[in-house]
Amino acid sequence: MKNFFRELNDCAASMFTINRQGVAILIFLPIIYTLLFAGLFYKNSLTNIPMIICNLDDGSAGRSLVEDFINTPELKVISVEGDALDDEKFLREDTAAGVVIIPKDFSNKIARGENVSVELVANYSSSVIGGTVVRAVQSVVATKNFEVLINRRIAAGWNETQAVAQLSASTRILFNPTGGYTDFFLAALILHGGQIAMVFVLEPSLAIRKKYRGENLFRNPVRCLGAKIFLYTLFESAVMAICLAIGIKFFGMICRGNPSEILILVAAYVACVTAFGLMMGAVAREPHQAIMWSLFYVMPSVLFAGAIWPRTSMDNISLFLSYVMPIGYAANDLRNLLVKGTAAGVEVHIAALLLMSAIFFAAAVGVLKFKGAKVFANDNAQGIQPADT
Repeated sequence: MKNFFRELNDCAASMFTINRQGVAILIFLPIIYTLLFAGLFYKNSLTNIPMIICNLDDGSAGRSLVEDFINTPELKVISVEGDALDDEKFLREDTAAGVVIIPKDFSNKIARGENVSVELVANYSSSVIGGTVVRAVQSVVATKNFEVLINRRIAAGWNETQAVAQLSASTRILFNPTGGYTDFFLAALILHGGQIAMVFVLEPSLAIRKKYRGENLFRNPVRCLGAKIFLYTLFESAVMAICLAIGIKFFGMICRGNPSEILILVAAYVACVTAFGLMMGAVAREPHQAIMWSLFYVMPSVLFAGAIWPRTSMDNISLFLSYVMPIGYAANDLRNLLVKGTAAGVEVHIAALLLMSAIFFAAAVGVLKFKGAKVFANDNAQGIQPADT
């Protein structure tokens, strides 16, 4: 135990002397991720999506509908045209996300009580933008349709109370009622920023130490790696907590969960990522190899986390990948803890993260012991005396 605490002290000292740049990356990369993406989502919904209105109608109903579109916050009407358009040309050139076409006889048909159709040509190359455009236009048209219905009822002799009576659906939306992007994306992206920081710092630093100062590392891998996983988990968990605090304090992230439960989940995730970094650093011969190999595992992992695309809709390969990546056990649970206050099965997922940590850690120790045995065998063959460097 005395040797372990000495190793902890040496590891902590090297963090802030030899590896100061790495520590800076561990701190600022997740914080920069948080600030950049929280700033990107700060409106919490899509607004000002460019639209073109092609109003072929000369009547008041057409002009009124144009005003309704102009006053819709999701849409930004950049042009109102009175002539027919090559609408597909505008969409191909990304001039607008959609074109609304109000037909020539719109006002006349409304006045005669006939059916009339407003056409929307939407650019669905981005499903997020296209879906927002479709919902916004449908909402405006539905509101106008109800207004027309009321006017017809009043013209038919109904009193005002009777005229506004309607059939409606009562809807309750829980946990993220606005559908805000901050609450949907940010938790997963903070975790993703943390694992990227670990890849760029821990793995190459271990590969360098193994190559140039590896005597003690090869002789005492459990003690050396144990000190690293303890310190880096503690340190990066604190950074993750700061990132979450920034999101909650300055960007309106909802937090209904128990702080201690959130911190335990984050710490288990960081421990797993740290152990994975140690394993890759132990395996790789050169620092750049450690980074390059890990990026194939780390970079796409956020897509398979179950937090952006649900596991229920994944194919079998994607589903398998979501269960062999640490973020798959943390991202969705962290968001649920924040927005719902609870996450079903979080205890099981924390245990899975700790189990994966143990597997990665054991693999790192085994690799170092194997490589150390080869190094010492070569040294003995050459008559080199061991020295703890």
